Amino acid sequence: MSRFSDETISKSRLISFSDGVFAIAVTLLVFNLKVPQVPAADVHQALPLMIRAMLPNFTTYVLSFLLIAVYWTFHHRLLNLVTHLNTPFLWMNIWYLLLISFIPFPAALYGSYPHEIFSFIFYLVSMIMVTSMSMLMLGYASYKSRLISKDLPIAMVKYLFFRQFTTVFVFLLSIPIALYQLRWAVDFMFILFPIHWATKKYFKKFAETGQ
Repeated sequence: MSRFSDETISKSRLISFSDGVFAIAVTLLVFNLKVPQVPAADVHQALPLMIRAMLPNFTTYVLSFLLIAVYWTFHHRLLNLVTHLNTPFLWMNIWYLLLISFIPFPAALYGSYPHEIFSFIFYLVSMIMVTSMSMLMLGYASYKSRLISKDLPIAMVKYLFFRQFTTVFVFLLSIPIALYQLRWAVDFMFILFPIHWATKKYFKKFAETGQ
């Protein structure tokens, strides 16, 4: 076997490296939450107000953490479906991880400027890029069963693709909502998680009935 062959690419090492990047990304998110510095004489009155002012930061932290978790579960499921790797997919995965590791920055930017539409749209665009790369990886791996088993039920591939598609759709729909009322757009993004749950239920039933 040639040292330049795709057969030398280790799936286990790719998974370990990817999990490490995901772990670092979610850890960096919490560093955006700074403990307020309040003079001792004013703590009783000022601290509750400062914590209240940080609510957008907390919301961004929770949303970003959950989105990274969504991306991790997608990545986990995809690599479980992949039976072997090749160089193009390896580099797609590297670019995917680059985008994942970047998420703490737009999260910090929006958390620092929660009333600016630009910071929110920058956050959305960053997430859309991650999701688009997810779809590209899935499409590449599943096209003519390039990297997955030919015996894999098509419902699984459709489920993963539709899940990413709905994610992009929600992100895009959040933009006009933000132009009207920014706070509503942020809250609207949490609809992703019940949509993903309903999508999983539907495709699971679809696979079981064979319809």
